Amino acid sequence: MARAYHRQNDCSIFRMTRVLLVEDSVYVLCVLQMELEWMGYQVDAVPDANAALAVAQRTCPDVIVSDLLMPEMDGFEFIKRIRQIPKLASIPAIALTGAGVDKDVQQALAFGFTAHMTKPIEAGELENRIEQLTSPRLQRMAG
Repeated sequence: MARAYHRQNDCSIFRMTRVLLVEDSVYVLCVLQMELEWMGYQVDAVPDANAALAVAQRTCPDVIVSDLLMPEMDGFEFIKRIRQIPKLASIPAIALTGAGVDKDVQQALAFGFTAHMTKPIEAGELENRIEQLTSPRLQRMAG
């Protein structure tokens, strides 16, 4: 795939997909950040939703990957606020939860997430979902 080529060759002229990763578990945050960076993504890893709002406004990521159950502000409130910011309103967002309960999936989509994945996350599946969600957006930006 293109990511493997970019890892093995100097392709710095190509724009990397920017991922905003929001996860309150430091261990999960670090593991996912390392996996995504190894795959060739530019990752802004943030441990809470309040900080993630500031990072999103500053960096305008290509995709957001966020846990749902976090202290202070949960993922539902976070994505609701993201969708109220015009320049961030259409950014694809993936909700991460520890339970794939149908109610959680429907609620995540209703609040503004584009997709839902259940932890533990398989790195290849996350990469496929990110590619699926960002390819049309990045093509529009390049064209």
